Amino acid sequence: MVMREVRVYDGDFPASEQILVGGLGAAFPKQVWLQQMQPGEFAVRYRDFKTGLARNPHGEHVKSSEICRIFSSLEEARADSRKVVNDHWVVLCFIYDHTGAKVDTVSNARKLNKYGAAIYAQILLGIVFCALTGMASIWLLYKTWLLFAPPSPSAHGPFAFGWLYWASYTAAGLLLAALLVSLRFRWIINRAVSRTHAKLSFAISSEDKKRFQDLNYLHLSRGPAERERLLKLANEYQEKIRESLKK
Repeated sequence: MVMREVRVYDGDFPASEQILVGGLGAAFPKQVWLQQMQPGEFAVRYRDFKTGLARNPHGEHVKSSEICRIFSSLEEARADSRKVVNDHWVVLCFIYDHTGAKVDTVSNARKLNKYGAAIYAQILLGIVFCALTGMASIWLLYKTWLLFAPPSPSAHGPFAFGWLYWASYTAAGLLLAALLVSLRFRWIINRAVSRTHAKLSFAISSEDKKRFQDLNYLHLSRGPAERERLLKLANEYQEKIRESLKK
């Protein structure tokens, strides 16, 4: 089997500092893999099945170092792709011809279906648990209300326990559980945000805040000196944030 590996991009992606400063160092690389193919050849690129981010044939996450494998026939590309997905089921293999058209996709269907079934089962169990929890809460609230409510014959009368009753009861329990979960998440988030604000206010003095205000207009500058000052201030600001969050 004739196979060769080529880089997808002609260079590395710029670092965040380079993007901030701008200039030639902030230029993004170009894809060059297609120019290295000949008529009749097929290239295989690798992606994560959940995120779509690039991986390599060894299942590792990559960025600008992404590679593709080029084969002299479609069957060779498929055979190698099947080996890759059997070794690393999280990888999807996309096969392209020399024009850049996608001709096939190879995946580990058995593993992916098993993963999907497990996820759906967890979602279903979570819904059932939330519904039962909400229904139990409604029942406890109802019993508590009966203890303090004035005597009423209708309160202790017979109920029609049909499918409509149970469907409404389940829906109400699920809505109550969803409300409680959302309120808890909101409380946790607001508490975390308040703590973060308190840490930042303690770590960054009023003098620092005045200096860091220059970041607002330095982003619009294009002069080398201003861009260097922007990078220096941004690094100092990020360092103060990191130090404050560690405490």
